[in-house]
Amino acid sequence: MFATKGTKKGGGLLADERLKTFLVVVRCGSLTQAAKELYISQPAVTLQIHKLESEYNTALFYRRERGVELTPAGKMLYDYAQRIDRLYEEAAEELGALTGEMRGALRIGATLTIGEYVLPPIIGTFKSEHPHVDILLEVDNTRRIVEQVASGDFDCGLVEGPFDNGLIMAEKLADDELVIVCSPRHQLAGMAKIKPDDLLQEQFILREPGSGTRQVFEDALQQAGIDLSRLQVLMQLGSTQAIKALVTERVGVSVLSRWTVMEDTKQGTLCTVDVPGIDLHRSFRFIFRKDTRISLITRHFISICRKATACMG
Repeated sequence: MFATKGTKKGGGLLADERLKTFLVVVRCGSLTQAAKELYISQPAVTLQIHKLESEYNTALFYRRERGVELTPAGKMLYDYAQRIDRLYEEAAEELGALTGEMRGALRIGATLTIGEYVLPPIIGTFKSEHPHVDILLEVDNTRRIVEQVASGDFDCGLVEGPFDNGLIMAEKLADDELVIVCSPRHQLAGMAKIKPDDLLQEQFILREPGSGTRQVFEDALQQAGIDLSRLQVLMQLGSTQAIKALVTERVGVSVLSRWTVMEDTKQGTLCTVDVPGIDLHRSFRFIFRKDTRISLITRHFISICRKATACMG
């Protein structure tokens, strides 16, 4: 997770400390974790929640051994609290626009490739232009980012994998291509190109199920007529850096975004292998809830992303 100074998970610009605390507890699923996020004691978090429950004369959370879970009343309040929070942010945006100084918060969910390799310089540019906007960036796989955008946790998401969710609309950001990567000392490194069936002879280190990279690769293999059950998967990891390190050591081969291996191929620590007959092209996409207003801050962020990726690509 990346968060600029002053950002609070949930809560945003919300003035009511009780509702702000409530939103963070919901996001964290735990009073202890919420206390850490808010930099206050757990008893202080508990007190804020008790005040809300006393005011509405109803329990908002079920207390479980491993955290808390919203009651029906809690779910209702969560919906209203999110809307109130967004209204505060919209007011700050519009007032900031009048003075020429944008203020507010921007919550972004991004998949691993985009969050770790594409967004950092873009966020740097955005913050230099809008220093009073607080940014929260959370990185996860496509499945989780889509779920969290659909639930209203993020203002926008950026994903590279396929998904099916009727609450979400998508806009293309940039083109991407997956590549087969191996160590320069691997036997594939000396081959200009290989056949799709040749991949079945290799041991793969892949991203975890739910990853957009994993899904695009498997879909491409199936379209090429390759039985996925014959693919030798040695390991499944949620870290691109770990995968690259293992591939460099000849533990196996992998498939990764070309964006993630640009420097490695320039330095000669990794090699890419061409596989005609398998279409590994895909797109990076913005995703939003269909029924949610796209804020002024989000629109500025989208504009900076488009300019940056046009130059980077």
